[in-house]
Amino acid sequence: MKKNKFYFTLFIASLVFGMTSCELFKVDNFPEPDAQVFGAIRDSLGGDLVEQDLNNGSVIGTYELGGYDNPVLRNWKIMQNGEYRNNLVFPNTYKIEFTDCNFFPYSIDEVTFKSGENKLDFFVCPYIRVKNCKIVKEGDLVKASFNLEAGRPTVKLSKITLYVFTDKFVGEYVKLTVSKGNGTPTISYKPVATIDPNTTYTLSIDLAANKAAAFAINRNYYFRVGVNASQSGVGTVRANYAPYVKIPIALN
Repeated sequence: MKKNKFYFTLFIASLVFGMTSCELFKVDNFPEPDAQVFGAIRDSLGGDLVEQDLNNGSVIGTYELGGYDNPVLRNWKIMQNGEYRNNLVFPNTYKIEFTDCNFFPYSIDEVTFKSGENKLDFFVCPYIRVKNCKIVKEGDLVKASFNLEAGRPTVKLSKITLYVFTDKFVGEYVKLTVSKGNGTPTISYKPVATIDPNTTYTLSIDLAANKAAAFAINRNYYFRVGVNASQSGVGTVRANYAPYVKIPIALN
């Protein structure tokens, strides 16, 4: 009997605590994160999407200002193609900053997000623009040709690479290792080189030389040109990219 009384008392106490907790949450005056913020990172010259690394790429740094004496930095991810979306944002005023990106740093001191949808595109100056990029299979080679354009005269070129992987997230941190063979998958410049927009750059991957390893399975492969810039005084400089190209490879 005593045991039943104990469990009944514990049950009543749990109900009281639950009701009290609900009341506390009802009067805390904090809005729900019912703002959705979305848009894209776009080139200020022409409005093209600025391609990213999904892993270890550029991020959107945000500080929630309203009601906070010491706002905390929270980073929002950017998708590979340069678009972004965050569906769980508290309606408030924010500071936004971009550092350690593949475009020149800048910040917005105040922007207000309301409940519901908020579209905001960021127009930036990429370190390097990859232009007129074509990636095609010719015999046992996959060849890329393209032009480069510096975002500002101070930008120099340090490396260009033709990456390959088995899915669309191909880039500096998601790639297959390929041997050179008769191709030139990467070119490094030491010292860093001035970028001439009239120069056509070419890179290639030798499929036959990598048949036993990278291309052992007949399937679609994803190729993408990445470019590394050298620019002092801006923090970490991340790679710029052209969109990936999907090519079926069957070597058997």
